[in-house]
Amino acid sequence: MSTVSRVAARLAPRLPLAIAVLMAVTFISLAGKRYLNLSTLAANAKWMREMAQQWWLLAPILFVAANAALLMSLVIPAWFCTIAGGLLFGRWQGIVYALIGTTLGAAGVFLAARFGLQGLGESPGKRAKQIAEGFRANAFSYLVVLRLVPIFPFTLVNIAAAISGIPPRTYILGSLVGITPSTLIYASLGDMLSEIAQHDQLPDANLMLEPRFLIPLLGLACLALLPVLFGRLGRGQSR
Repeated sequence: MSTVSRVAARLAPRLPLAIAVLMAVTFISLAGKRYLNLSTLAANAKWMREMAQQWWLLAPILFVAANAALLMSLVIPAWFCTIAGGLLFGRWQGIVYALIGTTLGAAGVFLAARFGLQGLGESPGKRAKQIAEGFRANAFSYLVVLRLVPIFPFTLVNIAAAISGIPPRTYILGSLVGITPSTLIYASLGDMLSEIAQHDQLPDANLMLEPRFLIPLLGLACLALLPVLFGRLGRGQSR
């Protein structure tokens, strides 16, 4: 095998991760993050729902593919894509399509990081060893908790799981279970934005107290409180 072939063989597994990093750098350099907010979605909600209805079967296929691809960029948050799913397709269809797209995107990052960062999990760094040990002790439960508790960045969990060497099947199943509650909440919020836009109205105090709007907000509040609960449980066990 020639020198060029050997170098190409060594670099090929790292190419997907390099492309993902390049996408992230490009997105940040173009100030793309300024569009990642509810205002952008709300301003385009009516048009987006109408386009989804016009495109019929093609719309969910494109959304799932776009959701997965956007998460592969490493910097676009999963919640943004999930809210967009609820906005485009309604609560229940949005949940299904967002779960599929987000799981595919997470799996893509996982595989790219596994091959691109191969060997990092065996590095002498203390933090890397702690993460690896946590996954290996009880990979499924550990991953579900990391997905469920909102203080852990989505992309960071993908990469940490990859370098820890957990089986892909465990990773995919744990991710799917862990993201389901937040997917339900964010898709509901997307559906709420779409309904408001269809009636050309802005939410007021009375509207936000309706169960269909209040329940997703309460769900987000519960997710936000989970880190406090886990912190107290951890302190209680350490005594």
